[in-house]
Amino acid sequence: MATIKPPQTWKAGYAQPSETATWALEDFNSTENGKKFHHVTPPFDEPLSSTAHNSLGLNTVRTWPTLYNGTESPQGVPDWWNPLEEVDVLICGAGPFGLEVALSLARQGVTFRIIDKEEAPLVAGRADALHPRSLEILHSWGLAHEFTEEGPILDHTAMYKNGEKMIYSRAYQSDSRYRGSHIITQAQIGKIYIRDILRHKVLVERSTILDQFAVESDSLTAYPVRARLKNIKTGKPQTVKAKFLIGAEGAASGIRKQLGIPFDGVTTDIHWGITDCKFETDYPYITTFGVVVNTEHGGCIVVPREDGYTRIYTKLSGERVKELAEDHREAGGRVDAHSITVDEVLEQTNRVFAPFKVSFAAPVSWFAVWKVSERVARSFSSPSLRVHLGGDAAHVHSVFGAFGLNSSIYDASNLSWKVGLCARNLASITSLLPSYDLERRLFANRVIRASGAYMRFVCGSDLPLAQLRGEGDELETYLDDLPAMDGTREGDMKWLGKFFAQQRMFVLGFEVPTPISTICPPMNENGQPRPITVENGRRAPNPRICFDEGTTGYLYDKMTGASRFHILIFGSDLQGTIRAQVAQFSQQTLGPKGFFAKYGGRAMFNIVLVLKALTHEKEELLKAEEMQNLRDFATVVYDDRSPDEDAHYWYGINHARGAVVVVRPDLWVGMSCWPEKTSTLEEYFGGFLVNRES
Repeated sequence: MATIKPPQTWKAGYAQPSETATWALEDFNSTENGKKFHHVTPPFDEPLSSTAHNSLGLNTVRTWPTLYNGTESPQGVPDWWNPLEEVDVLICGAGPFGLEVALSLARQGVTFRIIDKEEAPLVAGRADALHPRSLEILHSWGLAHEFTEEGPILDHTAMYKNGEKMIYSRAYQSDSRYRGSHIITQAQIGKIYIRDILRHKVLVERSTILDQFAVESDSLTAYPVRARLKNIKTGKPQTVKAKFLIGAEGAASGIRKQLGIPFDGVTTDIHWGITDCKFETDYPYITTFGVVVNTEHGGCIVVPREDGYTRIYTKLSGERVKELAEDHREAGGRVDAHSITVDEVLEQTNRVFAPFKVSFAAPVSWFAVWKVSERVARSFSSPSLRVHLGGDAAHVHSVFGAFGLNSSIYDASNLSWKVGLCARNLASITSLLPSYDLERRLFANRVIRASGAYMRFVCGSDLPLAQLRGEGDELETYLDDLPAMDGTREGDMKWLGKFFAQQRMFVLGFEVPTPISTICPPMNENGQPRPITVENGRRAPNPRICFDEGTTGYLYDKMTGASRFHILIFGSDLQGTIRAQVAQFSQQTLGPKGFFAKYGGRAMFNIVLVLKALTHEKEELLKAEEMQNLRDFATVVYDDRSPDEDAHYWYGINHARGAVVVVRPDLWVGMSCWPEKTSTLEEYFGGFLVNRES
């Protein structure tokens, strides 16, 4: 939250202001005889949420160290805390990416430890929005509802230039259940993550750094990563052995530097002043996401927050920025700029907003000065495939598009199931793990260039886009075809039209590069019909379906978990010619000699049968002996909507032949085949999974 919430009561069944909060009252922690309950309200702190302030006072937030501070809890560590000296995965860094990897590994039963140099988690600020694709991934981990209830959804966009309205329209939406981007700050997200891993009996080991590490080359060593940790308060060292090491320590990653991986790209001279506050203004869209541009003074980004707060990003200029230019860190990020005050940033904001006026209406909730760097690690994985980078340790970029936090979720969901399978000896390291660097680095390249292009438009900068390597040594050319910026209204609208026509689904997290790999094979391009219209490597569509007579929902509701593959069988009405094909799949593929049994059964595969039928027809359709395995192993859902909106239509299914779709644990389509082509599935999974029967 932006500030401490005043006391509330629910005595009328809904939240109302109250003079006191019952959790803090002595009467609510003792019996009528004054005897104390076993439960004791833990201590809390109310630190300042910002290092800079305005004349309206100081802003504080409430924190609960025993809940969120891990091993730095003032009450000490719990009795059950017993960190292992040998773990499957060691995660260095408890920012978003590190915690997201932890969420996934915990759900897979993979042992891990997670360390962080800070004494406590972030209390305010930083990242501010979740894309709908991120929420779909968090839904698969059982957490999305916690994030969507915090702040507003961005449903409109406004753009002004030199005091004149250029755009006011509905924001780009998607066919996801989450539609558009949801506002929630990184500090709020971190609390949700920490509560989750605490439920899995994991603490963040605070005030702890990775002093050094080495990877043994002996392939027979069970735990080839040897890491020396150090508590920066006590100086106490300890050695941890791991199968894999995850670099999540942020843009200045020591792991990336020790691996000698170049951080390709450019460090710009562009600085942003970021202010979270309540504002008084005659600008008509302060509660709407928007961009305000002034040809002479630069630009601002407006992001509405919860409880009437707004975040304004303001491009800084003038002599103050020349002083900041002396900071030559390649990673960019937050600048220790005590010489720049919130009032100076507000003055610059007013220059950009003119003729509109903006003033503070409350104490500042959070403030920072941020230097933009646009860089991508040349590799996200070590040659041994035992060390992997993600989040800011692998890529940094401008604030445009809210890619930072969201990219960390995409990185974590892509890497974690692969590392988890390999750590449990269920998949081949050399076959599966190279796909992480291949898929995520190409995505990061596009982030840097898309976010950078939009930033240059808003700032009126002619700085060339960052030069980044693609799949080989060739340079990335993504967005080289944008129109030139000539400063005219017509030219601006042409540039915006071309940019958003290309980028709208990419910004929401749905459009991704699809490089060929073991888990994303090439599609049949010989003119023969394909089983589905959805391409390999693309997002698995999430249509509405029926679960039983009284419940409907989305297909993803039956595709949860962190490491299982989802095998979707589209069976139409399971009558006529399609019945024989589906029966063959049931008998052969799900039989004792099929891939299902060879590679892990229900623990590895979630079988979902999608029927064009009503719920009461299921028993008759599946009662035959050849459907026995489907009855035993498949979850049946009912595609009972009209043909122009049903799941078969979304996936492009031939009702005479049906289809089988392999959806990866991170909810991207791996491949598809006809139901009778059982050898295709065997070949696909045999390319990277370990045969459990051999």
